[in-house]
Amino acid sequence: MKTIRIIALSMLIGMAALAEAPPAYPFQLALASPVALVSPDYSINGLRLNLLYGVNADVHGMDLGLVNRTTGDHHGLQLGLVNLVSGHLTGFNMGLLNQAGGRVSGSEVGVVNIAQDIAGTQDGLVNVAAREAAYQFGAVCYAQTVAGGQFGLVNVTADLRGLQMGLINCTRRLQGLQVGLLNLALDQPGVWKVLPLVNARW
Repeated sequence: MKTIRIIALSMLIGMAALAEAPPAYPFQLALASPVALVSPDYSINGLRLNLLYGVNADVHGMDLGLVNRTTGDHHGLQLGLVNLVSGHLTGFNMGLLNQAGGRVSGSEVGVVNIAQDIAGTQDGLVNVAAREAAYQFGAVCYAQTVAGGQFGLVNVTADLRGLQMGLINCTRRLQGLQVGLLNLALDQPGVWKVLPLVNARW
């Protein structure tokens, strides 16, 4: 009898959680949020078209528009002038400005790319990863930690575990290889802190 009560209680809790979860819709058309077919509080599983500015919770699928904003996570393809994801991005976004508040598992391609963590690539003029990046390609690349590689004109990180290749490479801690016109590794002793062409530490 006790087992039946526990099962019944678990089912009621699960049903209540489902009832509280906002519904997801297969299509969204937004002029400038909140002027849209679907409320900004709901998620989209399918296609979202944002003529000027669109906002939704989570998006799974394709996101097209001038300014695309997701207050949760985005899974899929995002194309626009400005792409803003408050949570995690799994997939690909392309625009002048791409920003993810969480982890990017995929690629950001744009003029300016900003994320917390990059488990894929950032490809743009300016790439910023507030915590950790796997690979960055661009004119200016910055990440707190690089566990992979930075390939830009100027590459900056606090902790390099991999490769920096560019005109100017700078790191506080070096565990890997720097190849460039000027290589700075601030944890190296004496004259080894600043070297032309190549600097390395294993």
